[in-house]
Amino acid sequence: MPTQARHILVKTLDECDSVMGEIAQGLPFAEAASKYSTCPSAKSGGSLGSFEPGKMVREFDEVCFDPDVPVGEVTGPVRTQFGYHLILVEDRFQNMDRTEGSGVF
Repeated sequence: MPTQARHILVKTLDECDSVMGEIAQGLPFAEAASKYSTCPSAKSGGSLGSFEPGKMVREFDEVCFDPDVPVGEVTGPVRTQFGYHLILVEDRFQNMDRTEGSGVF
């Protein structure tokens, strides 16, 4: 079951809280990623594209593939060995059909 997500990676919890505050005040997630994330994905608005379970570190995977984590809502902070992440799950796919967020069904 692949998923599609964006993230913002920062070094400290304070930075993570600050960025989350800006997003809450209306800064689009992709703009916040471009401005603040230390990950190379910042160049593409934090986009990680589509990936399968087990491709990311465990803490990250647990958020991205948890069916209780809403699609389209910012989740975090999530701490990994790389720092603190804000994660935006954009889509989850199952059998190549959208499982959430599709108006087709």
